[in-house]
Amino acid sequence: MSNKLKEVTYLTKKDLKKLDIVLPGKYTNTFENIAKVLEVDLEDKQIVIKDLSSDIDHLNNIVDQTSKNLNQIQKSTEDAQQAIKDKNEKTLEEISKELKKMKEEIAFLQKQLFSDPLTGALNRKWLNETYLKDDCFQNDGFIAFLDLNDFKKINDTYGHLVGDQVLKYLVKFLKKELTFPGVDIVRYAGDEFLLLFNRSKVTIPNINRVVNELQIKLAKQNLKSSKIDSLHFSFAYGLTTFKHGDTFDEILEIVDELMYKNKQEAK
Repeated sequence: MSNKLKEVTYLTKKDLKKLDIVLPGKYTNTFENIAKVLEVDLEDKQIVIKDLSSDIDHLNNIVDQTSKNLNQIQKSTEDAQQAIKDKNEKTLEEISKELKKMKEEIAFLQKQLFSDPLTGALNRKWLNETYLKDDCFQNDGFIAFLDLNDFKKINDTYGHLVGDQVLKYLVKFLKKELTFPGVDIVRYAGDEFLLLFNRSKVTIPNINRVVNELQIKLAKQNLKSSKIDSLHFSFAYGLTTFKHGDTFDEILEIVDELMYKNKQEAK
């Protein structure tokens, strides 16, 4: 449900952008109406709190592990200083091994911090802290906004566990197909994903053709499981360029409209 709540929040903010003044009551009513459309049960507070806390637990675990590594680094530094004074090469060698191991652990934790726990795609924290600065792009490139078609129907028909598997499959599929450098896959909200193409690193002459081919190829995939004989799904997308200094929200609004146009054309 946490992903559903994120989706409700995103759609609420999007709906309220056009208003100059947003009063608390207006936000609450809009949030509740969108939640009702997406069939998110806000009455069951225990479930809501439990699902929202899962993301917090994930982050807290990363923070705890990072804190332990930092404490260990401090201790190793003190031990190294003493070993240098004592000219104890054996101790220095052991400390060197410990630091190498901690470096690998910290790199793993950083990857977890910037990864979506469900799909393994990059998350919005990575987008905001790495790709953007003050909500503006730091380079030139292309952005594709992907939205799964009839994802609610998949959840309603097969259940949320299958819905989660569909999201995992999508990211796995994208990673398999987009193997060239300069491409980043971000889970933006619910079943919405961003493909970011860094112009300075990507050598593809026609980005739109690449994304269009992904769209066609995915629609032809046939997913099977012990309970499902055949499942097909697809996405709609919008694609546009961005330049260094462009505001993310403005670019997202453009590419969002293009995505909905693509979705309508497919019907």
